[in-house]
Amino acid sequence: MTSPYCFLPITCFPHFLCTMHTRLTIPERLKDLRVAEKRMSLQELSDATGIPSSTLDNYEKDENVDMSLGNLLTLADFYQVSTDYFLCRTELREHTNKSVSALHLNDDAVQILTDEKYNPRLLSELLSHESFHYKV
Repeated sequence: MTSPYCFLPITCFPHFLCTMHTRLTIPERLKDLRVAEKRMSLQELSDATGIPSSTLDNYEKDENVDMSLGNLLTLADFYQVSTDYFLCRTELREHTNKSVSALHLNDDAVQILTDEKYNPRLLSELLSHESFHYKV
């Protein structure tokens, strides 16, 4: 069973290493996608997707509401995210499935990234933080 929670990073000031996570429920993720990213009302989303606004409202209010597969796919396509992201199973908005060789990592780096003793979420945050970026 999928957890109804997903993680949203909250970064402490002033240093990015004191990053914490708070749990979001699937309904909160849905509302965040609609309000924060698309800046849409429920009715506008309903008009765009063909899903009744009352159904969308139920999805955003109750984590125990069963969502049809059709509605799940429609909303994931509309928001241009993977269903796993939509259901808070991952923080990756879409699956890129790049081969390891395409990443041009050496064997040591691949070992670090695939070793189970390292926290993949922490590695992702470190690599994606603005302080880490540099040009070669």
